[in-house]
Amino acid sequence: MKPLQLDFYNVKQRRRKQSNIVLAVLLSLIALGLLLEDNQLVSQIADIEQSAMVLQTHKSNRLVQPTEQDKRKMLVAMGIRDKLNFPWHDFLNSLEVVKQDLVTVNLTIIQPNPAKREVLISGEAPDLKTMLAFVSLMEQQATFYDVLLVNQRRLESNNNNALAFTLKTRWEI
Repeated sequence: MKPLQLDFYNVKQRRRKQSNIVLAVLLSLIALGLLLEDNQLVSQIADIEQSAMVLQTHKSNRLVQPTEQDKRKMLVAMGIRDKLNFPWHDFLNSLEVVKQDLVTVNLTIIQPNPAKREVLISGEAPDLKTMLAFVSLMEQQATFYDVLLVNQRRLESNNNNALAFTLKTRWEI
């Protein structure tokens, strides 16, 4: 008996060629689909950018006027900014120099007005002489000028000579 030779080489080769062709066609179809999808995305992005530019030019052409409430808020914010930017350290140091000489004077209120560069100072002194000395020392400071005694009144306390007073002064720091 003669052995039977089975040669399937040609059949395997044909099947491989067919499967390679099918695989190549599938890959080219996928690549073509991805290319088309990419083109669509690029055109959509361009359309969106174009519409955004149009909207931006329309918005810039229409200048929005602030409302009265916005104007009031801006004024309040600017006032707060001015108060925060007030040179508190230098101002209080100058006031402390005056206060060191007259320990018996108690300051109760300090109200700066940065817009006018004025300050209203209220305090209490044990007697008229001490109060006038405080006013005089304030005038001698380089920081304060135009010191004006606005009012004074006697305090209702055990000491009949005690006075409450208010000064108005301008400052230059």
